[in-house]
Amino acid sequence: MRPIRRPGHWRGYLPGIFILLGIISVSTAVFFLDTIRRALVEGPEIVVLASEARGLVPGADVWVAGAPSGRVTGVFFGSPEGRIGSRVVVHATLNWAAVPFLRSDTRATISSSSLLAPVVLKLDPGSPDGGPFDFADTLAVPVARSADYLLALAGTAREAVDTLSQLSLDLAESLADGPGTAASLRRDTALIGRMKILAGHAGAISSALRSENSLPARIAADSLGHILASMAATLSDLRGEERAAEATRTVTDLADRLERISTNLDRLDRDLRAGRGTAGRALYDDELARQQEAFYARMDSLKTQLRSDPWRWLRFKLF
Repeated sequence: MRPIRRPGHWRGYLPGIFILLGIISVSTAVFFLDTIRRALVEGPEIVVLASEARGLVPGADVWVAGAPSGRVTGVFFGSPEGRIGSRVVVHATLNWAAVPFLRSDTRATISSSSLLAPVVLKLDPGSPDGGPFDFADTLAVPVARSADYLLALAGTAREAVDTLSQLSLDLAESLADGPGTAASLRRDTALIGRMKILAGHAGAISSALRSENSLPARIAADSLGHILASMAATLSDLRGEERAAEATRTVTDLADRLERISTNLDRLDRDLRAGRGTAGRALYDDELARQQEAFYARMDSLKTQLRSDPWRWLRFKLF
């Protein structure tokens, strides 16, 4: 026969029950530890638009002023009909400790922290004098400028400079040899002095005409007064020709400067096309480009191996 258990015999199981409850509690706390930490540490979400996010994956770090201060929660495609800088939409969460440092002029970039480190989202907090950052706004990553894009801009600038140089030369020739009043004044410098004397005389005549009892005032009733007043106004307008001569010299000086700029751009273009200098070799040296592509390929292979099998490079023994 089995022995009959007494009513207080169940107390012997209490230690095991308490141990089991303790193990379950610890396991639950460990399982939800990361969730609890994120709920207490992580703050608002920020949205960043970029033309590309090469190497950026969910879970990557967010750096604020060079310090890890959050994580990337998602990388999505933007609208296919949007502008170039909004093809990729990045969602990230910041820590509460970094939120007060973000200013209204905060800037965002996507790059790797070092040679072998993964790609991170970097935030420049901006000027301390600016206002606080509004998390309802969206940050935009600047579009990376390639060498071809810069050369295209240089070609456009050169065409604009050539056009301005030609127009300034045409204007200088028109002012120097044209049939207009400005060209005549430039050729005859003594004419301006004579015009000043005539303008002074016209002013004296106008003062005499304004007198009510003088003989010129009685003559002014005739058409002579109107003619003299028109003459004085015309001579006063001719004083502006001095400013025209000054403008001519300014335009000529501008044409010379534009010509020097055009010459420098021509020399830069010749050096680039001839492969001279660091930029020229980087653009037209096929061997250097091949070595650079091979180096990038090896780096990508090494990054892939480190991500897939990191223990291959971190081998150690306990004993």
